[in-house]
Amino acid sequence: MRGKRTPPERVRARAIVLGALLMPIHSYWISRIEAIVYKGGGGSTASLIWTSVYNMTALVLLSRLARRWRPALALSRAELLAIFAMFNIAAAVAGHDLIQILVPLIAYPLWHASPENDWAETLLPFLPNGATVTDRLALAPYFQGESSLLHAEHLRAWLLPVLNWTGFIAVLLIVALGINVLVRKQWTEVDRLSYPVIQLPLHLASPTRAFMTDPVLWAGFATTALLRSVNNVNRISPSFPRIPLSHDFGSFFTENPWNAVGWLPFNIIPNYIGIGYFVPLDILFSCWFFLLAFKSQMVLGRVMGIRALPGFPYSYEQSSGGYLALGVIALWLTRKHLRRVGTMLLSARGEPEAAEYRVAAAAVALGFAGLVLFGMYLGMGAWVAAAFFGLFYVIQIAIGRMRAEIGTPLHDLHFGGPSTILVNALGSARLSHTSLIGLTQMWSIDRAYRSNAVPHQLEGLKLAERVNAQRRGFIIALLVGSALSGVFAFWAMLHQSYEVGIDNAAPVNRWFGYEAWARFQRWTSQRVGTDVPAISFSLVGFVATLALMVARTRFVWWPFHPLGYAISGSWQMTWGWGSFFIIWAVKLVILKHSGIQGFRRATAYFLGLLMGDVFVGGTWTMVGIGFRLW
Repeated sequence: MRGKRTPPERVRARAIVLGALLMPIHSYWISRIEAIVYKGGGGSTASLIWTSVYNMTALVLLSRLARRWRPALALSRAELLAIFAMFNIAAAVAGHDLIQILVPLIAYPLWHASPENDWAETLLPFLPNGATVTDRLALAPYFQGESSLLHAEHLRAWLLPVLNWTGFIAVLLIVALGINVLVRKQWTEVDRLSYPVIQLPLHLASPTRAFMTDPVLWAGFATTALLRSVNNVNRISPSFPRIPLSHDFGSFFTENPWNAVGWLPFNIIPNYIGIGYFVPLDILFSCWFFLLAFKSQMVLGRVMGIRALPGFPYSYEQSSGGYLALGVIALWLTRKHLRRVGTMLLSARGEPEAAEYRVAAAAVALGFAGLVLFGMYLGMGAWVAAAFFGLFYVIQIAIGRMRAEIGTPLHDLHFGGPSTILVNALGSARLSHTSLIGLTQMWSIDRAYRSNAVPHQLEGLKLAERVNAQRRGFIIALLVGSALSGVFAFWAMLHQSYEVGIDNAAPVNRWFGYEAWARFQRWTSQRVGTDVPAISFSLVGFVATLALMVARTRFVWWPFHPLGYAISGSWQMTWGWGSFFIIWAVKLVILKHSGIQGFRRATAYFLGLLMGDVFVGGTWTMVGIGFRLW
């Protein structure tokens, strides 16, 4: 007799409401430590956001106490993980690569318009009403501080821009959620992708205590705790010993042409090492190998005297092409499932998932149309807006697939997004003045792709599958998180900006505004045609990634993975390649000498590294910033 299947666990409305109520606290803290103080790191740029894990664990402990004294108040594992997914979305939107760029971007033009840049003639008249702040008096305390957002004139000045941009963020994420729902079954249930990033929160939310009683776990925890504690005490008292975790290998190369290598840090980063343990060996190898290959190309360019190509080897452009190729590969691998989804959408039969797919497809279609209209409102031509958002979602599909398949701790794609691709391909001379203004205003979602809510949505759907949660409740939690995150992020950023003053906060705030509009200034001051070298190297990256994928499927012995190539031309891989090299070597030794059993036994140690980084590193950050120790 076949056993009965356990019914799915519900995610009750009260859990979603609780998650929504706690999201503003999360947004405030991320803004505080990343934008205002800019010390310690809020983690929004990491795949595993430590603040989300920290806060979810606090809820786990409170829920266990409630289960003992007031069982009706306790949260289930599914509810805790749904709230965790909402925290991730809140952190990503409030994070370093979205709202922390967007707020300075929309405040910058009016405040910094001058006779020298001639923005009174070339920019301000072309900015649509409601896209940027137009009250200079309300901007003064934003930059200078010692004020409050709650003054009527400040609220009035920001109301329309905040409404427009929070609506845009909500639609942007709802379209992404629809795409994630459409691919979920194939990636989660058929391909059985591993989603390494969810392993630690999944264990921490477990109702059993087996995970927390493993001594190997605590050995890993102690390792990170020691590193973080010793070095943070050193930050407070420099006379205290310090454990060196970073060295610039580039400093060894002082002679021409080797000094073309430039900055080459070798960093020991516990959370990269912890997550890297779950990344396949060929990808770990490919990451550090291709990073060094990009550096070798720089030396080669110096040897050959390639002065006609000042951007050689165009690593950002190669990565850009690589990401687009990964998105195409992900769609190709999902083609049969998408064909079945299309059949369901057109069929009159009531398959169990048909209604879910219809809602998701409608959200994607209507939302994408809304995004194109918003792009046109900002000044883009219709085809420019459609091309921008089409490329944007191909990149997001690539990132979602790589996070699901290997849990990469980085996917920044700095300066290689749709606006760069379009301007490189067409040239600023072929794009209208207003299209260039519209593309500039997309800088907050296009500068880099680290603090990115989209893969967190996908991982939330995987969490629902792993704990046998009712998918509808989880999707509603993700939908609520996606819809509200922009509002909370704007509030957190503006509230603190008016208190502290952007001119008195971390310099990065002023830089983000300057960077975006200086880019616009370059585009419009010299209207040029197609950047042939840049777009050619993007094509090289696209073709090379496809070729690596073909080779990987044809030859069992092939050591290179296309994903490693695509993500290695970035700033963040330069920062983290040393940790990838370390964990590649460690994992290789474990598998060679202890086999799969040894690999499984060591898993707890590397989860402990992650846990120590979250709780000890996080506590030090809160104490250090809270008590102004650094």
